[in-house]
Amino acid sequence: MKQHSLYKKAMLIIPILYVIGVSVYMISHRAWFSPDQFFMVAVVAVILVGGRTKQFLWDWIPVLLLLFGYEYLRGLAPILTKNPNVWPMIRADQFMFGYLPSIKLQELLYTPTAPRWYDYVAVILYVSHFVIPMITAFIFWMVNRQAFKHFTAGFLVLSYLAFITYVIFPAMPPWMASTYGYIPPLQKIMDQVMGSFAHPISVPSVYRFFGANLVAAVPSLHAAYPFLIFLFIRQQISRLAYVISPYVLGVWFSVVYLGEHYVVDVIIGILYAIVAYVIVTGIAKKLHYA
Repeated sequence: MKQHSLYKKAMLIIPILYVIGVSVYMISHRAWFSPDQFFMVAVVAVILVGGRTKQFLWDWIPVLLLLFGYEYLRGLAPILTKNPNVWPMIRADQFMFGYLPSIKLQELLYTPTAPRWYDYVAVILYVSHFVIPMITAFIFWMVNRQAFKHFTAGFLVLSYLAFITYVIFPAMPPWMASTYGYIPPLQKIMDQVMGSFAHPISVPSVYRFFGANLVAAVPSLHAAYPFLIFLFIRQQISRLAYVISPYVLGVWFSVVYLGEHYVVDVIIGILYAIVAYVIVTGIAKKLHYA
């Protein structure tokens, strides 16, 4: 009986550790982990332990296709919109703080000739923007399929709400505003830090065919996704949610420090995460009691 229990735990832990290990390797080699790449890694993880491959495909393929749809539409957003907004975010941050936090933080903390440990932490938190939610979804799927369905639904609702906003309100991030001279110079910390990572690897992905949207700063999905993770983990295991809160706060700090977002972008991203969570959990409750 004890051996059977240990075996079940191993079959749960091994795929999760495998997925995390591959994710760390990809990020350390400057490979942006796209959903299709993660999907293939996760499939291998499930095959390794056997028994749930069909169930995995049934649960994950719809999520993957909807993510493809979101990424494709996000790439079209710059075509659908003109003249990104520049000043509303700048004025909002100046109103709240009297200065621009991105500029102030870099003045206080960044040394261009010698990046510090926290520069590396900030960059890692930033580039793991998409893979952490995917790992969370995979863990939910391994442990509790219902939680997986609710979380991925919230993730998709949040992403599509953000896309609609990007079309209606295209917003220039701080680094771009700095490039065009709207605000004082900002350092591209990420470029310098990433240059010291391992030699980049190239992994095939359909995402190469999708366009990028550089004026998608409001809401900040970098801020929204971690908070959505926090909310759904709190729903399952409240104590664990507070264990991961340093990660959430770290991402929020990093996106401002790196000059990728204004503080107001982060606040709006948090609000969007709350809205997505309320929508999904509200519908789930109604369906449960129907």
